[in-house]
Amino acid sequence: MSTASRSPTKLVPAPLVANRRVVFIEAVASIVVLWGLVAWGLNMTDTVSSPILVADSIVALLASGEWVPHFSASIRRILYGFVLATLLGTSLGVLMGLSEFWERVFQDYITIGLAFPSVFIAFFAAMWFGIGDMTPTVTAAIAPFPFVAQNVYQGVENIDHRLTEMTQSFDVSRKRTLWRVVFRSVLPEWFAGIRYGFAGSWKLVTLAEAIAAERGVGFMIQYEMNQLSITAVLTWTILFATVIMVFEYGILQQVEKRVFAWRQDTAVAW
Repeated sequence: MSTASRSPTKLVPAPLVANRRVVFIEAVASIVVLWGLVAWGLNMTDTVSSPILVADSIVALLASGEWVPHFSASIRRILYGFVLATLLGTSLGVLMGLSEFWERVFQDYITIGLAFPSVFIAFFAAMWFGIGDMTPTVTAAIAPFPFVAQNVYQGVENIDHRLTEMTQSFDVSRKRTLWRVVFRSVLPEWFAGIRYGFAGSWKLVTLAEAIAAERGVGFMIQYEMNQLSITAVLTWTILFATVIMVFEYGILQQVEKRVFAWRQDTAVAW
């Protein structure tokens, strides 16, 4: 059987399988329908809640305004930790990529950091800083930064050295070489690293908030779990997932498109 004959577009209209947004909506709708069938068909609303119960809970929470201080606290901690992880990881990655000495000094530590369980970092941060903003922020900064550093290091290692030799031959300044050659060559790996780090920051902040915080999304999820309220847990989780998607698709992807717009330009400017 040919590939064309097995294509899903032969069975359903092309827009339903070719457009990513449409496919995403279809997937969400399918999950909601399946969830509703399980909840009502098997009478398991006490165990898995139901789409209607969660929807009502989301509307009530948004109307109450109770979500504002918790989401504000979580997003602030995530942004602080993410910025710190990005700055540390980028600086260390460039340093390791440009210097064999510093590569030998830090490579083993980066390898350990990549493998070290993030939950341990959250526990250690809680022991060091106690309950408050510092524990989630430090956790979100320490855990993702090895991934940023490793990606940037590999990006610097993969730079075409003929380009750097050419800049030396034409007496191009070091600052211009770093910007035009090193920075642009490392951009793909750098963006991959920071996107992974940003995704990790979301998870780690909520984990740390569940361990040592008095405010935040993670704290509220932990609180509702202790109350055995599956509807409330799903309410906070769904709202949090929605915010993540807004940041990912509404901000990060748009920034990435603008940053890499220069690739469309074939002109070389020095």
